[in-house]
Amino acid sequence: MNKNRLSQVVWLFLLTLVILLGLSLLPPLHIGGYTTREIDLLSDLRDDDDDEVYYADDYDEEEFPMPSPVTSVAPDSNRVAEGDSCVPVRSVADSAAVVLPRRIEQPARRVGDIVPIEDYTEGQMGLCNMAAAIGNLSRLGRPARIVFLGDSFIEADILTQHIRELLQLRYGGQGVGYMALHSDFPGFRRSIVQSDKGWGSHSVVKDADMERVSLPLQYYIPVTDAYTRYKGTSRYAHAGSWEVSRVAYDATDAAVLTLETDSGRHTYDIAAGEGVGMITLYEPTTQLTLRCDSADVALWGVWLDGESGVAVDNVSMRGYSGGSIADIPQANIEALQKSVPCDMVVLQYGLNRMSSGMTDYSGFTQELVCVVTHLREAMPGVDILLMGIGDRCENRNGEMKTMKEVYALRRAQRAAARKSGCLFWDTCEAMKYVGGMTRFVENGWANKDYTHISHAGGRPVAQAFVRAIGYALGDSTTIEMTRSK
Repeated sequence: MNKNRLSQVVWLFLLTLVILLGLSLLPPLHIGGYTTREIDLLSDLRDDDDDEVYYADDYDEEEFPMPSPVTSVAPDSNRVAEGDSCVPVRSVADSAAVVLPRRIEQPARRVGDIVPIEDYTEGQMGLCNMAAAIGNLSRLGRPARIVFLGDSFIEADILTQHIRELLQLRYGGQGVGYMALHSDFPGFRRSIVQSDKGWGSHSVVKDADMERVSLPLQYYIPVTDAYTRYKGTSRYAHAGSWEVSRVAYDATDAAVLTLETDSGRHTYDIAAGEGVGMITLYEPTTQLTLRCDSADVALWGVWLDGESGVAVDNVSMRGYSGGSIADIPQANIEALQKSVPCDMVVLQYGLNRMSSGMTDYSGFTQELVCVVTHLREAMPGVDILLMGIGDRCENRNGEMKTMKEVYALRRAQRAAARKSGCLFWDTCEAMKYVGGMTRFVENGWANKDYTHISHAGGRPVAQAFVRAIGYALGDSTTIEMTRSK
């Protein structure tokens, strides 16, 4: 006769329940690079509808002066830039009228359909450097340049190709700016056609010698018959050709570098021990092939630009969080800034720091502060903007909702902007204005991981970003242009 084992099942169930309840009292544990997930037995009984209301209060960490929504004036095109290139983006009248209250007020999340750039700079100087550059394009002698440093969210020019196109349609310019010499997925990028072979790639996420790194975050050593070929495309306005081709390198021995364009072959001798250098070819072309014959040259990359207008560089690194930017030798950044001057740096990081169940990102805040401080020392006067993490969803009770960790990480990024005195733009808020990540996935604007936007999804985010730029610069034409479908 079989024994009745019901009592054993009951005791096993009770023991399991006690263990799970005990584990639910433990906070997430951080072991190396892995964070354990929080156990919540009552999550299905809890109403999470107010998650966003609770986590959206990102302003209460410290008593920092908080600006009003940016009130902008158009840059004065008659005012020149030597030694006094930065004009305040806020008007004098507005600044005089602001009296900081004892209790800090929250800056506006939206102004109409605009998610404005939040200004935490000293004196609320905003986009003063970018404003001066755009206001004096006819006399600048180069493009006004924005450099995006980011992760897989902007990989393959997904977001920046649209930002570049919109700004070049408004202010002029040609080409796609910075290009790496090697791509693991060359067909993924649509703003240019690239093919290459024979390079050894070294980046900050694997085996780079940091003494040889600059802002492109990677360098390339010729191995065997190394070459890279670029060809313009008509997919995006102003991307079919360019007027200036540049190559930056760090040479320890003599080498020969060859550029082949529409007009033919151009050969350049690099001297032994030259160190950091730049080759510049002023010639309109629709294609460029680069070759180098020496393994003693580390090439930083290629820049394909117009002689004026706006240039937008995409420096994306999959799996990277940006922290080691603070370890790049200042001299290398200064050398690149001298050869290819930029007016604005956008830091788009965070995806690779976000971990399920983790809500304390104070360490990431401090990392970003160190990065901003380092860049400001190496590139004085350049506008620096922290781009908040985009919307990201998870399945809760059968419904896709924004992860709580998104709000916590955004709060950490905004805190970093405050502490470092730079600019902040709320990507998540901009995405939510057009329906959030759930609508992005429904429309085919994002992958079904509910994390990464697609090429199509880059356009509405780019329109919102450029609209914010136009609002900060007081440019109504840019604002209206980005409202068009």
